[in-house]
Amino acid sequence: MPYNSLKENLKQIKEIVREMYVFTNQLDMINNLETGGKVSIDIKEKNLLTGAIIALTNQLKILNNTIPELVGRITLYKKLETGQRDVGTIQAPQIPQVSAFPQKKLIQVKYQPKPEEEKVFLTIDDKDRLAFLENLSKSNLSISQLKKKYAFEKPISTFGKPSAYAKISNRFFRDFSNKLVAKDYFKTLNKNLRKMNSPFVVGTYLSMIFFTISISFIASIFLFILLLFFKLGLTFPFLSIAEEHILIRFFKTFWMVIVIPLFTGLFMYFYPLSEGRNLGSKIEQELPFVAIHMSAIATSGIEPLSIFKIILKSKEYKYSNMEFRKLMNLVNFHGLDLITALKKTALSCPSAKLKELLNGFATTMSSGGNLHDYLDKHADTLLFDYKLGREKYTKSSETFMDIYISVAIAAPMILLMLFVIMGSTGTLNTFMGLSTEMLSFLIILIISLLNIIFLIFLKLKQPVI
Repeated sequence: MPYNSLKENLKQIKEIVREMYVFTNQLDMINNLETGGKVSIDIKEKNLLTGAIIALTNQLKILNNTIPELVGRITLYKKLETGQRDVGTIQAPQIPQVSAFPQKKLIQVKYQPKPEEEKVFLTIDDKDRLAFLENLSKSNLSISQLKKKYAFEKPISTFGKPSAYAKISNRFFRDFSNKLVAKDYFKTLNKNLRKMNSPFVVGTYLSMIFFTISISFIASIFLFILLLFFKLGLTFPFLSIAEEHILIRFFKTFWMVIVIPLFTGLFMYFYPLSEGRNLGSKIEQELPFVAIHMSAIATSGIEPLSIFKIILKSKEYKYSNMEFRKLMNLVNFHGLDLITALKKTALSCPSAKLKELLNGFATTMSSGGNLHDYLDKHADTLLFDYKLGREKYTKSSETFMDIYISVAIAAPMILLMLFVIMGSTGTLNTFMGLSTEMLSFLIILIISLLNIIFLIFLKLKQPVI
């Protein structure tokens, strides 16, 4: 039917225009950088963009030529079949119809953009068939190489599918959590969740906290009942029947029914704050190099928004790009201007230094200042702070290396030698109710724990770059 053919052609025209818009913007950006002469240009990328735009333009012209013909074939009435007459009406004299457009021989062309996508049926003029297929193959070849690099104006998703644990938590505690959120009791928690880029809204995360506390409370009750009748030991079989009175055991173990759920709830409540600070420190390790990169791009005089687009294409800034993605989504999909988007992104930024950079960027734009000068000076300050942080990390590592040698290597060796000598002479049979073998086992266990603690500390303090 002409209507369906027209619909498919217009749909394809819309897709072609969208792709041409993206490729044209990228080509303009490359030309601006090439004019500045301070950034190396990928000639192959430029040729691919040019070839794709030319092929898409030719396809657009061919499809546009079919629109008048398809529109002319659409009628709003059903034609009478051959041999039928409208009885009871006077037949008007037949007037030959003159079309404003010459009749064309239209054919259908079908192709499949991707194996997982449905086939596309397009209606074109028969004489344009070979030209359309040739340009189609050229554009598909270029687009298949360029699509991996350029996002076609789609929202950038950072998080995966909803958690099954969150769904179960909402089933039990959603109403209660939403009531608490409506009363503005957890504003700070909401800010911390946004800073750590959490996939959960504050109501869902509260439900998860309450659900986890409930599970830990049930688990602590079972553990409490177990310890009423049994006691833990360091030797096999580790569990033995308790000989104390049950009331004494009750007062000794009842604390865990309160402490374990309380500790679990506090841990989950303060986890977003800790994770946000950790993410902020990782961003600040990348920030000097991000600012230097932005300053170099700004020398070409391109529009400010393109600076963030170029930074996002680089995979070197893993944590900073998370914040820049939020900025681009606010501009592209929420319709905010760049200055407003910069200030809004800064509000939920986990890094104080990146927040200062974004606010300064917005202020420089609104006041008409020179972005290159601002970024260049800010990059020098950030790089100086980065060098100081590296020196501080080196000094602290040397200090903890001395502590590690003294505490985790020298002291245990001396203690083991003393225990071995005292045990062989019979001077030491037991110490605080523990045998020599048990003391040796405890010392080895303590040494292992100390090593793990030092490794965790060094991992947390180690700079990202």
